[in-house]
Amino acid sequence: MHTDVQRTRWGGVADGRFRPGGFFRVGQADGVFWLIDPDGGRFLSKGVNTVCFEQDYIRNSDRSPYAEACRKKYGGELAWRAAIACRLLGWGFNTLGSWSDQAVAAAGPVPLALAPNLDLGMSVAWQHNERVKSGPRQEFPDVFDPAFDTHVRRRARKLCTPCRAEPGIVGWFIDNELRWCADWRGPDDLLTLFLKLPATSPGRAAADDWLRRRHGDAAQASLPADGDAFAALVAERYFILTTAAIKAADPNHLVLGSRFALRPSPGVIEAAGRHADVVSFNCYELDANESLAAYAAAGKPTLIGEFSFRGDDAGLPNTIGAGPRVATQAERAACFRRYVTAALRHPALVGYHWFEHADQPAEGRFDGENSNFGTVTIDDSPYEGLTHAMTSVNAEAEALHSAATVIV
Repeated sequence: MHTDVQRTRWGGVADGRFRPGGFFRVGQADGVFWLIDPDGGRFLSKGVNTVCFEQDYIRNSDRSPYAEACRKKYGGELAWRAAIACRLLGWGFNTLGSWSDQAVAAAGPVPLALAPNLDLGMSVAWQHNERVKSGPRQEFPDVFDPAFDTHVRRRARKLCTPCRAEPGIVGWFIDNELRWCADWRGPDDLLTLFLKLPATSPGRAAADDWLRRRHGDAAQASLPADGDAFAALVAERYFILTTAAIKAADPNHLVLGSRFALRPSPGVIEAAGRHADVVSFNCYELDANESLAAYAAAGKPTLIGEFSFRGDDAGLPNTIGAGPRVATQAERAACFRRYVTAALRHPALVGYHWFEHADQPAEGRFDGENSNFGTVTIDDSPYEGLTHAMTSVNAEAEALHSAATVIV
């Protein structure tokens, strides 16, 4: 970090523009969005995902190569946590992204903030699919089922209420990469998915009734425009119910959105903007600016929940996993610098979280991914070029964002 910048214990810029509030919140200065840390600092959430000792197990096994290497290197998890916290802070990061060991946050000389993912809505579908083995699976949670509201409120109370007084939580991600539109998981839009549910399900009944009101009894087949309109309807109900559940359980922390994957229709983004405090999205492209502009149209600050670049010189297959592949680690570092520097020039951006802490096993993790996503190798050796670029960009991030071009 630049030594001439006065910072709070959270890493925010302590320039007196904002007053302390005890918890993270959002604000604007000269038309530029910021997170405001509990001590009143201008804060950008610079995070790394999956910071955990047993990050990945080899698919269909009980072996975690990263954990095996770290057990030899550090002796155990306590020493690992202290070392990793110091290392992340040294690289200029201030946040543990989703799926991280939360104990790392307090293991260093100053705290790291937390941004956990609740899987609030999708856990409804997972439970349904586990319970009902026959018939169509829920590829998206049935938000029209009264049990959806009951479930998300119960889960929010369980996960959020015990943490409501913790100052170090930036906020809660509602879910991760729900299937809002056709994507790598299949060609069906949300309307088609709901029409494929059993006839007795609330979601199927809601879709049928909606189509009937829209087109009359004769129109059972949907038109292309119906998909976007129905997705907006689903999004409104989803964000109303999940955000209300989180706020009821924990009124002190931000709702960070649902980590959109492929960009959904504008109506879905607008619904997120109406209810969440921050609109989050994952963007595995060479440049995030087109996506930033689309999500910022909702009028809320935006946060990139995942992005990454993979180098083909790391000795990993890189055959399964999202995002661009480049030839060398030097190109990987250059991609990080270009991506984040450009994104920081957008006034809506309030954070960026790299995927992920350590490389994946060459044999593939639970879903087969086998890629060079890490800041460190599977043996916990840092990628020096990449982490040097991260350190440099993280140090100048607030200055770059202060100079963001305000769009009017």
